[in-house]
Amino acid sequence: MAALLDAILQCITGAESDTRPTYDEKEALITPPQPRTTEEVAAQVVNAIINAEKGGADLKRTLDNIVGEYGWTEKVAEWVLAKMENALQQAEKLQGPIKKAYDKACEAAVAAEGFVQEHPVFCTVIALGVLIIVAPWVLEVLGFAELGPIEGSFAAAWQARYAGYVPKGSLFSFFQRLGMVWH
Repeated sequence: MAALLDAILQCITGAESDTRPTYDEKEALITPPQPRTTEEVAAQVVNAIINAEKGGADLKRTLDNIVGEYGWTEKVAEWVLAKMENALQQAEKLQGPIKKAYDKACEAAVAAEGFVQEHPVFCTVIALGVLIIVAPWVLEVLGFAELGPIEGSFAAAWQARYAGYVPKGSLFSFFQRLGMVWH
């Protein structure tokens, strides 16, 4: 029906309707963002790591481009870890820099195992030293800060389970004290 009315209108006015598509120059430059799930982002990150021909700054730039506006969130890190575990379980398929890194890690693990058995006290001292260096960072990542649990963190969720009444001497209060003192 619309085509019939359009044909009659063209006969009366003598003008033809323009059926060519119009382009807006500003709209052509804007590409709509394609939303991706954190699982898709992580899969692309792991794929880039596994298929990288060389590591270093190029790989870092590639990974930053993949993550983009999503940022390195906790969920992205969890998915990357899970997907990397799956990839490393199929080590025979690895190639390039990831294969070299995997082989070096396996060699170091075998060498370290013998060293640990021969020098257990020395390894305990080293492990405690690393723990002292890393513990403040781990506590902060978990949400145990100087002024109390960080909003939206694991520590805040844990404290919410106590409904504000944290028992004295509990594991939560121990970690919170460490978070307040170690900073």
